[in-house]
Amino acid sequence: MREEITMVVNDMVEKTVEFEKGITKWQEVEDDTIASCDEIIRGTDNELVKTIAGIILADSSRHKHVLGVIKDTLDGTVTLTPEDLGQISELLDTHLEIEKQSIEMAMTQYENSRNFVVRHLLTYLLEDEKKHYKMLSQLNDFKKHLYPYA
Repeated sequence: MREEITMVVNDMVEKTVEFEKGITKWQEVEDDTIASCDEIIRGTDNELVKTIAGIILADSSRHKHVLGVIKDTLDGTVTLTPEDLGQISELLDTHLEIEKQSIEMAMTQYENSRNFVVRHLLTYLLEDEKKHYKMLSQLNDFKKHLYPYA
């Protein structure tokens, strides 16, 4: 029995080590993406290409940061408590409304445009605003799980 427990613990540690190695490798891939986008930006005069490469570069930079937070979460450095969300509960609710307005405006502008480049960029913005709304909604869900009486 003791050997089985030891094997399970060792397996969990091994999986954690492999997971962290995978996260580190992913951060390296994001570095490659950032460098590649930087080359694309420097290699073109086209504003649309520069904008799209710049968006990807900025996203990859944020991805790398989020991957670092994932690593910090694994070692217990990053946590989430009821107090963390309770202090900003009203701010989260207000921001959800702002994101809703952004989504509505993006949808209206998309419907009013016929230019395929403009529609492409508006689609990107709309999806990004929806992502923001979803992320804030998830924080509200965390709040509900941490404060079951709320």
